[in-house]
Amino acid sequence: MNIKVLYAFGGIPPYYDATLRTLARKGVDISVMIPKGKGLSLGQNVKLIDDAPSCYKVIQAEEKRAILGKPYFPRLPAILLEERPNIVVMGWPYFLQFFFQPALRKAIKATNTKLVIREIPFRVPPYGAVSAFFKEHRFFDEGMRLLNEQPLFLFRQWVLARIRRYCYRRADGALAYATVGKEIMPTYGIAADKVFVTYNANDTDELFAIKQRLTEAGTPQKRNPHRVIHVGRLVKWKRVDLLMETFAKVLPRFPEAELVIIGDGPELEPLKQQAAALNLTGKVLFTGAIYDYAQIASYLTSSAVYTLAGMGGLSINDAMTFGLPVICSVCDGTERDLVIDGENGFFFKENDADDLAAKLTILFEEPERAVKMGKAAWKVIRDKVNLDTVSERYIHAFCKIVSGNRMVPGEEIASTSSLGISTDEQKSVRPLNLKTSEPLQASPSNEQPMNNRRDY
Repeated sequence: MNIKVLYAFGGIPPYYDATLRTLARKGVDISVMIPKGKGLSLGQNVKLIDDAPSCYKVIQAEEKRAILGKPYFPRLPAILLEERPNIVVMGWPYFLQFFFQPALRKAIKATNTKLVIREIPFRVPPYGAVSAFFKEHRFFDEGMRLLNEQPLFLFRQWVLARIRRYCYRRADGALAYATVGKEIMPTYGIAADKVFVTYNANDTDELFAIKQRLTEAGTPQKRNPHRVIHVGRLVKWKRVDLLMETFAKVLPRFPEAELVIIGDGPELEPLKQQAAALNLTGKVLFTGAIYDYAQIASYLTSSAVYTLAGMGGLSINDAMTFGLPVICSVCDGTERDLVIDGENGFFFKENDADDLAAKLTILFEEPERAVKMGKAAWKVIRDKVNLDTVSERYIHAFCKIVSGNRMVPGEEIASTSSLGISTDEQKSVRPLNLKTSEPLQASPSNEQPMNNRRDY
């Protein structure tokens, strides 16, 4: 089955570029519509791809705001008539355009295109429970501004819920990053068997290759069993300030402990000031933004624990790839598919520095347990959530949606053979098979002082 898919997104980050490239190599005809310049839906310091891809088509188009301030592409109906895809995949908030623009509905009908909604619905209230949901859950933006208290907030959410329901009831399928989508999306009127959980992955082909090289080199990084690391944009809702507060609590008990913070953003200077105020100078390393996987791998393999104190997701995948146990709380919903409490990491009570400190203390006190949990973390990435398995889930969903068949509970994910790809071609796009099933672990040591590291 030859499938042509048109995406409508606010931009292409590197991790999703890897997914799109893999889908293209496996036989899916991919086109992506993105805004000219910086997209209106993007957060601060979001990294986008620099080079134009050669294996899928990118269409740059003007972006405008609709009545509720949500961005949309005015030319999308014309692009649909030109491209005539089997499927149009629209992410949040772009699928709201289906409601606002009659021309889009007409173009979808004229081209017999299947409408597919793609989003992470972890902060989406179940339909019919808007008021109760937002009374129980505080709703912040990236700058940790509490939106619940803004005038007309609940009315706005009530309106959006009804527009979302209009779109979902008419969609041919929905793609969810996490299994929480199976719970939330059907409340908006789409059948549960039309919701496909794809998971989400970074470029694990590259990560596995780096892991392979490091394993074969046989010269592991010096590892501090009391080093905790965080990777991500430095915006307030990542709660790196909470991680710093927690680190200050455990440091007196573990004076050799170190904290590595990889990333850049508007919170960098405030966090440096916080480190000074907490007397953490020399114990916290701010590397700045690093986009080179090999450099990130060197920091991960010399650390013992990965901690995500606030919102996020894909950094958990990277940490688990390199054999680190993960401590996190409420992230983006994907953490519930990755972290098994007590087996490959811990969940802590949201915004609770004392509980986070207690979980971190357990792994600092029992380094052997941390190593064992890191091995379990690696196996989740190796066997369940990687570029190959995620792309197969997308292809399975596309095939089901185009054919009109429903998802059968317990059904196996479709093989790329359904797209006419030969066995040899399939092997060429699968991740490397490491010679060992164990994660790359460095010998326990704290001999590598952080102030000898280059500040990238």
